[in-house]
Amino acid sequence: MIDRVVVKLGRKLYEVPVGFKWFVDGLLDGSLAFAGEESAGASFVRLDGNVWTTDKDGIVPALLAAEITARMDRDPGELYRDLTREFGEPAYDRVEAPATPEQKEMLGKLSPQQVRSKDLAGEKIVAVLTRAPGDNAPIGGLKVVAENGWFAARPSGTENIYKIYGESFSGADHLRRIFEEAQQIVNDALAVR
Repeated sequence: MIDRVVVKLGRKLYEVPVGFKWFVDGLLDGSLAFAGEESAGASFVRLDGNVWTTDKDGIVPALLAAEITARMDRDPGELYRDLTREFGEPAYDRVEAPATPEQKEMLGKLSPQQVRSKDLAGEKIVAVLTRAPGDNAPIGGLKVVAENGWFAARPSGTENIYKIYGESFSGADHLRRIFEEAQQIVNDALAVR
């Protein structure tokens, strides 16, 4: 959803690897206005350009929701429904797949050329990433993007699994297909030397 809103607003999306350390400098120097991460919360820049928080903080988005409600006299959920009417209703989930330590190491070092698939859940693959578009840093895994969905696969640092994150703008069935095909795409890529 964020990608689609950014395009509409004519703004630049700065996508970096997972982890607060990758975007904190942009918040501190004012080059980023909003940063989010899976683990919790978000960080924002104040209207005067100073950072509101320099860590992931669920309180900040809650305060923003309260301010939106007070100033616009609308529930933020209503505003989100407006966005879904305009951009589509995203379906998102995360699943886990088994992986040996060797497979996890290989997954963290894949190259886009190791992905042989041309389609993802019935759509043409438009990008295969192993480096973050924002700063070209390795993402420690793989992201595969189609027009209405994507998945990212990253090895767990603590368990013999890899995590697959996915989103679809074509519904829950499409997301299920993305996850099914993601495991096959990853397995096939790990088999290419």
